[in-house]
Amino acid sequence: MLNSPVEERRVPAVRMENVTKTFPGVKALDRVSFDVDHGEIHAVVGENGSGKSTLLKLMVGAFPMDSGLIRIDGDEVRLRSPREARKRYGIKIMPQDVELCGQLITGRNIMLGLEGALVDRNRLSRREQAMTTEVLRLIGAHVDPLVLGEDLSTPEARFIQIAHALLPPVSVVLCDEPTAVLSTVDAEALLATLTRIRSEAGTAIVYVSHRIGEVLQIADRITILRDGLSVGTFRRDEIDRQQIIELMTKSARVGEQGAPSQDAPRSAANRSRLAVKALGQGRSFSDVSLEAAAGQIVGIAGAQGAGFGPLLAAIAGRMKYDAGSIELDGVSIPPGSTTKAYKLGIALVPADRRQAGIVPSLTVRENIALPVAGSLGRNGFRLRRAERETSRKFAEVFDIRGAGLNTMAGNLSGGNQQKLAIARSLQGDPKFLLLEEPTQGIDIGAKAEIRHYISRLVRDEGMGALVASSEFEDLIGFSDVLHVMRLGRIVATFDGKTATYSDILHAALP
Repeated sequence: MLNSPVEERRVPAVRMENVTKTFPGVKALDRVSFDVDHGEIHAVVGENGSGKSTLLKLMVGAFPMDSGLIRIDGDEVRLRSPREARKRYGIKIMPQDVELCGQLITGRNIMLGLEGALVDRNRLSRREQAMTTEVLRLIGAHVDPLVLGEDLSTPEARFIQIAHALLPPVSVVLCDEPTAVLSTVDAEALLATLTRIRSEAGTAIVYVSHRIGEVLQIADRITILRDGLSVGTFRRDEIDRQQIIELMTKSARVGEQGAPSQDAPRSAANRSRLAVKALGQGRSFSDVSLEAAAGQIVGIAGAQGAGFGPLLAAIAGRMKYDAGSIELDGVSIPPGSTTKAYKLGIALVPADRRQAGIVPSLTVRENIALPVAGSLGRNGFRLRRAERETSRKFAEVFDIRGAGLNTMAGNLSGGNQQKLAIARSLQGDPKFLLLEEPTQGIDIGAKAEIRHYISRLVRDEGMGALVASSEFEDLIGFSDVLHVMRLGRIVATFDGKTATYSDILHAALP
């Protein structure tokens, strides 16, 4: 039986005591205590929804706490904004997404938010040049400060984010899945950089990651969260990979929680088959082979950044692939051909439903009619009655609750927005539906509804579905076949009805 012995430290860089944070319908953190010392890498691990990201956002002042307190260097503080956390206390966050201002030079990206009143976007002052040169030296990044941000590679851009986070004043750096978009070689370089910074600069580093191997490689201490609660904090030499996974996971086998009944046989009347062979696209994914048949749900599980998003985009023609092939019923889908993929019968529901799945500024009716407006028009004119009838049918089928067909899509709940995104994709009567993170960010009831609708489309309509998710519990007991992706490759395949959460987690985590 593991204990969680955490000796009292003198004055932690940051200490959180009995912190609670609740969002509508969910308690993200429940009386969690956590601290990180100067000169320490403290890792935070847990499954999706365990509270990791919320913990970081409270620590950087992005969210207010419901209760509890935060101490910085022993003094109780109330953080009101990330700006205050950064400027007053030296707490900075390195987000998971790699984003820079492409039209600014690299040095200006490093200095962003720390400039004076008057700056030249394409030049650095002597003081700024000295500061950027020193911080780039500290992290071992060989990047020209005068190169435009848009000309940097993804690893280079990530290192510029690190440089920005380490520019004085800095006391604490919060890292949210920092290696999710990096190759193995680049990830190793980043880990070495963080370890050196911890030792040389005495910086406190909070490291959130799904990659247990990385955590055991660099962390001094490890805190495990589950369902918003702290399971325990352990020194690295007190715990191993198997014990971490056991403490992260729920005791019950996932798949028993609201998965739709699979008793009714799934129809495969159209006998369509999708074949992906040795598909590759740069660093996004490589050598991916899988098949999906009509009347079948194929799941793809993986941690965030595993590569399933770009994979689905490539199958749907939204991203060019540079190796392998995609065939639907023996007909090849060329790289980057959205039109060919759609005409053959492939529809994609992307993860970012608000930005890419629906148009928030249009009504429910307009959104449903939008994908195939040509089929609801004649000689260039829209057939309003056909639009209304089609929209009403899909709104009723998917039970899209709201004020009516003229409700603005942006005013719908997250669950209803997701159902609307799926309804939009069905307008063209696809043979295969590709869904990325279909249940992410919606409540339990809406998740069950989404799974029910997907299952019904497959079982009753004979459609094929490829469902990719980082929320493993939504795939177990729901998929017929379940592939696991890790670092851009399929590394394991399970029977979706008998797989366990632990099986998937072992395969998914590097």
